[in-house]
Amino acid sequence: MIISIRTIFAVVLMLTLTYVSNAQNNDLFKFGAKAGVNRSSIKTSGSRTKMGPTVGLFTQFKASETIAIRSELTYNALGGRSKKNAVEKTTLKLNYIQVLPALVRVYPTEKFALEVGPYAGYLLSTKGANKSNFRKLDYGGAFGLAFHISDNLEIGARYSLGLRDITKTNGDAKNRAIQLALSYSF
Repeated sequence: MIISIRTIFAVVLMLTLTYVSNAQNNDLFKFGAKAGVNRSSIKTSGSRTKMGPTVGLFTQFKASETIAIRSELTYNALGGRSKKNAVEKTTLKLNYIQVLPALVRVYPTEKFALEVGPYAGYLLSTKGANKSNFRKLDYGGAFGLAFHISDNLEIGARYSLGLRDITKTNGDAKNRAIQLALSYSF
């Protein structure tokens, strides 16, 4: 647990220092917060979607007029629902801290962005199943789009595709999520 707290602290410190050291040039660097909702499922037969929150911080470096690199540190409630029989339903909630270290954004227009990049997640807790049945680390890819409503406010939609089996058994349970979020840059 000490290593994970150190890692989270290091990422937050990196995001903060990047913004503070370059605050005089706000055209290139942005720092902000985001909040929204995930609609997630686990890739298994019979898994249905569940809703959960997402909140976090981001920093973005605009490399050119059309390319930017965005890093995020977010809390995401993922999981899924399943039906055991006609009456009994089960909900699995998986709470992750996720890092998107290098989300590449391409701006075909000034207000519209396409994005793609990797993610890594650390499992904080579970509800509906024993945490010891799940791997602590998850990773995958994310792609999406964003629309700038104003200079400081944007709305984004993203799909996250887990590439690692999240269970410790030999299965094929992988996280899948559609995210809708508002981001505000300071």
